[in-house]
Amino acid sequence: MSEEHETFPNAVEATLLIVVLFALQIAVASVLLSFDRFANVDPLDLSGLITVAGNGILFSLLLSYKKLSYRDLFHPARHSVASTLGLLAIPIVLLVPGLVIAAGTLNAIVVKFLPMTSHEQAVFEAMVSSEGLALLFGCIIAPFLEEMLFRGIILRSFLRQYSKTASILGSAALFGIAHLNVYQLVTAFAVGIVAGWLYERTRSLWPCILLHASYNAFVIYSYELFTTASSGDFSTRFYLVAFALAITAGLLLLRMLMPSRR
Repeated sequence: MSEEHETFPNAVEATLLIVVLFALQIAVASVLLSFDRFANVDPLDLSGLITVAGNGILFSLLLSYKKLSYRDLFHPARHSVASTLGLLAIPIVLLVPGLVIAAGTLNAIVVKFLPMTSHEQAVFEAMVSSEGLALLFGCIIAPFLEEMLFRGIILRSFLRQYSKTASILGSAALFGIAHLNVYQLVTAFAVGIVAGWLYERTRSLWPCILLHASYNAFVIYSYELFTTASSGDFSTRFYLVAFALAITAGLLLLRMLMPSRR
């Protein structure tokens, strides 16, 4: 079955899609909260359920409209999933620590000028919890759902209408804005650029999902595993190793994915 409406969405339609997604999530939340059994459910767990349900409704409509299967959405590339991940998995994972530090530095600048309230700090601490459904949602469900929408649907369509640079930056900007807070906007934009470049090069969501899941997992566990007890910050050695790995991984990815000039 060939894909229909290949240029849907454009930039305006993509923005409206995000609005529709939020509206669906609000509608799902209203329905769930009308049942007494959900009244005492942990808010973070409930938000995960709402997100999954809202995305499920939206993707059912989108894939039906575009006559697109999940298989074609995830991996329209000519090469197999195994060969794609077999080639790229290690450099993508090695890239993550340096990317987390770089994005975290940018976010620290934002926090310096726009300090978080105590409520916002509590929300972010709950989001990076290493327990239960928060971990499942952050490291598995969210990477799948967000990459399906922002790279699988939005960037896929943008690349057929705009330049590569504009497509990647535009989809990354929407990805950042969709988080609805200035603190995640910068980091999501940075991750969106890298994930967008990977998708443009490979035409597969799997490298993007691996990057996104690895990034979230590293954010959750890095402060427990790699920060020093005295300062609560990464050690100088860790910074040096992380950036060395990121540079090496970046050069490998460029060598493997950029076309030869010959």
